[in-house]
Amino acid sequence: MSGAQAAWLGHPVTVAAIGVLIVNDLVLKPAWPGVVTGKLSDVAGMLVAPPLLALFVAYAARIARRVPPGGRTAAGAIALTGVLFAWMKTTGTGAEAATRAWAVLVPSSWVVADPTDLLALPALAVAWLVWRRAALPPRRDAARARALVVLPAAVFAVTATSAVPPAPSAHAVEVRDGEIVVAVPDWFTIASADGGRSWHEWKGSRSRSPSSAPATRACVPSDPGRCYRVVPNRLRVEQTSDGGATWTAAWEISRGRQGWLDRVYENPDPLGERSGAAASQAVAVQEVPGGHVVAVANGTDGVVLRDVSGRWRRLGFSEPGPEGARLSESAAAPLASPGKRIGPELGAAVLVALAALLAALGTTEGPRRWPVRFGICAGVLWTSVLLVVTAEGTGGLIALLLFVPMFAAGTAGVLAVWLRSRPRGTRLLLAAPAAFAAVFLPFLGWSLGVPGDYAVAVLLALLLCAVVLVVAVRAAVRARARGTREHGRPIRGAAKE
Repeated sequence: MSGAQAAWLGHPVTVAAIGVLIVNDLVLKPAWPGVVTGKLSDVAGMLVAPPLLALFVAYAARIARRVPPGGRTAAGAIALTGVLFAWMKTTGTGAEAATRAWAVLVPSSWVVADPTDLLALPALAVAWLVWRRAALPPRRDAARARALVVLPAAVFAVTATSAVPPAPSAHAVEVRDGEIVVAVPDWFTIASADGGRSWHEWKGSRSRSPSSAPATRACVPSDPGRCYRVVPNRLRVEQTSDGGATWTAAWEISRGRQGWLDRVYENPDPLGERSGAAASQAVAVQEVPGGHVVAVANGTDGVVLRDVSGRWRRLGFSEPGPEGARLSESAAAPLASPGKRIGPELGAAVLVALAALLAALGTTEGPRRWPVRFGICAGVLWTSVLLVVTAEGTGGLIALLLFVPMFAAGTAGVLAVWLRSRPRGTRLLLAAPAAFAAVFLPFLGWSLGVPGDYAVAVLLALLLCAVVLVVAVRAAVRARARGTREHGRPIRGAAKE
């Protein structure tokens, strides 16, 4: 660890900034979101990022057997921090690039361009003063010792982020002063004066916002017998033309695809507030020349509109921009997306396939000679993959750090035992890709809409896994019987271990 850069990271001012960054992002921001807590993280980050970056640069230079001058490394780290911070806070491209880069460590991270955050840049001058003080030889040794303890906390601090907000949810809709007004609590209230073709911020009084009393039934003003209503907990709208004597479906999305949409709008941050349901919550009817328009608030799925011709179209929430979020047909989430939103199922398929592979290897001669060694190594290998598959949020970095040595040790141990005696009959290894396909393909089909119901996909995965298991067991029994005929008797691993 480079002495000067480590001393900078271990300086009391940097240590204090690390503490502020952790407490502010994980405690203060969720409790008191606002300008103060937002800018506090930026200021603390300006004090923590440069010494951390300088330390990594110095360490890399040391590995390459090149020792850069300490002052130049510090100045370069401070300058690079300022340039990157300004780029991601003043441009949409920079914010998107920062979000994608940060997602490697924190999948739920979200960087938003906000030029007012540049007020934190003067803190870089304080970081330079701290560097000058920390680089003095009398202070260096103690600071280096502190850096050994502080480094994990510093890495955690810069990767820890405040909770990602839940997806916007259309809670209520009404017709006010000739406009369709949609209320999205905690986000915005917007209105349309042209039947939903364009939207703008609603300028009405907040005290008269439609969010307080959503209407679940509405009728055509000139024809009170023609009404529409929403079905609770469903993306479904029913209509009647006889005053409510009979009701028929006017528009709906199946239960299976509704469950898909709930996953689409799920908050990716495990520490964040849960997103609302994709379900019809309120309806409004506006009479216009040539007929009437129906608007339905569908929670996280946005709004569905019926035009005068009777055509229904879904409007989703567009990405936040300089003028705020809007509704558009192009932003509506697709009801099928091949291979998307099935990350947990993909992880489960990998774990099942790995278990099948290890079980197949366990039937060969080497693992049967040394079952305890093989079992321990196989358990370490499988657990390492489990850590990565189930890791979320900031725990992903810890899981990655544990995964590398565990996976390497487990793989080396499994191969060492398996190759100890010349392995033959590797046909059983086909159980691994078969098990992967058995689990993954039903959920891949679910992402395509066939089957449409998630429960059916689960049932198909279980049935296919059962088929693979039966075939693999029969093949293993035959292989063992064949080995017994060739060698005279089966090998008893416990006696050899």
